[in-house]
This record gives sequence, C-alpha cells and structure tokens, in this order.
Amino acid sequence: MPTAYTDQFWVLDPFAPPPVGTTLTVVSFEIIDQNDNNLINQFSGDSVDGVDIVASYPGDTVTVDLSGGGSITVTGTTFYLADGRQVFTPTDGTVLETATFTGSSFVTTQGPLEVGDLGPPCFTSGTLIETPTGQKSVETLREGDTVSGYEGEELILRKVLRRVISARDLAINPKLRPICIMAGALGQNLPKRDLLVSRQHRMLVKSKIVERMFGQEEVLLPAVKLLELPGIFVTEDVTRVEYIHLLFDRHEVIRAEGAPTESLFTGPEALKAMSPDAREEILTLFPEVAELNYEPEPARHIPPQRLQKQLIKRHAKNNQPVLNSK
Repeated sequence: MPTAYTDQFWVLDPFAPPPVGTTLTVVSFEIIDQNDNNLINQFSGDSVDGVDIVASYPGDTVTVDLSGGGSITVTGTTFYLADGRQVFTPTDGTVLETATFTGSSFVTTQGPLEVGDLGPPCFTSGTLIETPTGQKSVETLREGDTVSGYEGEELILRKVLRRVISARDLAINPKLRPICIMAGALGQNLPKRDLLVSRQHRMLVKSKIVERMFGQEEVLLPAVKLLELPGIFVTEDVTRVEYIHLLFDRHEVIRAEGAPTESLFTGPEALKAMSPDAREEILTLFPEVAELNYEPEPARHIPPQRLQKQLIKRHAKNNQPVLNSK
C-alpha cells in the first residue's frame, strides 16, 4: 500500500539555481511512496505534492545566508517533477528556514531518497529522564512537570506525545527500529544504562575534535550518525516500540540515562513524521510553527551531513569518545 509522508522543501534546482540574493521560502509537500519500498524516486509512481517524480538527485547542496546571521550549506535531494517544478529537501537533518540563496552544487548521478531520513526524533518508553526530584521514566512524565536541563536549569514540560510502532510496522520499515547506545558508549560512563532512541534523535557531542572542526564546544548529531562507534547499533530483537516526544517552549538539551540529548524540535523536521493528530496538537500549542517565516532556534549547532560523517570518522579513527571532559 502507498505510504504518505510530509517533508520540508525549498523550491529550486541546484543545477540551474536562482540569482544570488533570491529569498528561499520553506514549503511543506506530501510525499507518496507508492509501492512502500522505503525509497522515493521516479520509479513505481512515487510523487511529491501530488505530481509524479521524473528524476531525483541525492547529494545536491544549497548554501544560504540566515536572517539571524551566518551561513549554512544544506545537503539534500532534488526532485524533478512532471509538472516542470524542481524541489529540494534536506537529508542531513537540517531544519529549513526562510533564507537568502548564495550558492549551490549538484551531482549528475540519480538515486533515491530513503524514507529512514523521515523517522521521528524521540525516546523509547522506559528511558530515565533527569528531573529536579530525581530520574523518572519518560512514560510517567506529564504536561506541567519540571525536567532538568543539561546545565541544571528547570524546564516546564509543555506536551508529551506518544507513537507505538508495531511488529508489523518494524517488519515493513526496519528503519523504524531504535538505535541502542550501550551504557558508557558515549564517554564519561554515559549513558548510565543502555539508551534506545529513534534514528533521527540527536545526541550531544562534546570533544576537542568538535572544537577544532566547528570552533565551539558542543554540537548535536542524529543517533544514526553514531553507528560507526563501538557500542552503538540498530536493535534487531525488538517486536514493538513506543516512541515518546517531549516538548518544551523551545528546543532544549536534557539528560536521558544521564546522557545529554535533545528535546523535540518544533520545526518542520519534527512535524513531518507525526500523525495528523499529533501535528494538530503541536500547531494548536505553537501556531507559529505553521508560519513560513517561523525560524526555530536549535539548542546547539547541527552540522551539515558531510561534516557529521567526518566528525564521527575522526572520533572512530582516533578512538576518542564523543563525550570528552578534556
């Protein structure tokens, strides 16, 4: 059966880009995986915004200036549609925002977008979350509860969202399987117990390598990017998993099993994988998310995908933990 996803896009073609200085506005389009094979491309009638895909180019990049200052390069996939449009969506975990186009690069080899990049960023039930009164299982937290931030600040929990992934769901789409971060695998004896998170759930990385590469102490990386490190792997033995989202007034770094990790990011990247009811709840609570000029601020820098890979390769090569007290 066809499966529908909602994703974030800029409308442009990196191969034939608009003039430098053009404003790129974020739009949301529905993607249909017609044969539900977890690959989005021109085969099997896959579509974007109700229009058949005629070509797809993973690995294109778009560089923009941000309204708040600074510049980023986003890696993603460009889809050519049957109605003549070209649309670009990130595959490196970037949350798009309205920005000013400054440059692009393109690939010449076609390929698919993997729907694993659309996975929900969340915790699994049983995860212990740090609070001012001690650790609590994530599934016991309720709206209005207080959770401890990474640096000890008190954060009011605004919403708790849940999604159960059945054995059938896991069989159909193995990329919904959680990633296990074994106790101590990140460094500094963290996490304190084995931690299960979804593929796109971001973990905080803090090391000298981070400082040398990015000029700052900490960055956030999706768990799937950590699979090259020892003690981190995709679980194959679970038959059912409950993912839980924690939402605060803004993107935060909190502690799960003692390890620093993100709360739910209330931008398009977070919204695209939710059920309609969950999206409706978020948009009711935070209507500004639906505005095209809404610019959610990440709690820490989120590097482009190619630099994420480079960062983890350097940690693996040098046998360095991603949490290093230095």
